[in-house]
Amino acid sequence: MSGATHGYGTTFKGSSAGIIGELISITIGGLTVDMIEVSNMDSPDAYKEFIAGMIDAGEITFSGNYIKATFSSLKDAADGREAEDWTVTFPDGASWKGSGYVSGISGTSPNDDKITADITIKLTGKPEFSAGA
Repeated sequence: MSGATHGYGTTFKGSSAGIIGELISITIGGLTVDMIEVSNMDSPDAYKEFIAGMIDAGEITFSGNYIKATFSSLKDAADGREAEDWTVTFPDGASWKGSGYVSGISGTSPNDDKITADITIKLTGKPEFSAGA
């Protein structure tokens, strides 16, 4: 039996924005560790050497059905340029929490389909993963 978990029921919430409804997808991505080159004339066999530097928490991006009140709230958060606490909660009870800024807002209004909104949250500091119960 697979250990996979279905994404249906995942929620996304901001400390001031509240629960973001009618989500289509959420991506938690981009956590990267900077690599600092420390190669020197004595590096074994002329191979580059590295040490781990600072960690960039990356971004949370999400797409959802356009809801005017939600879009307006997120636009206000971007205008305010204040970090907010964000929580992604998965259906199995696990969660990803971090502080971040609304750093991107876009949308699509096609001629023959629903209007959608795409939002990017740039995380700042260390996010936390909780496995839940």
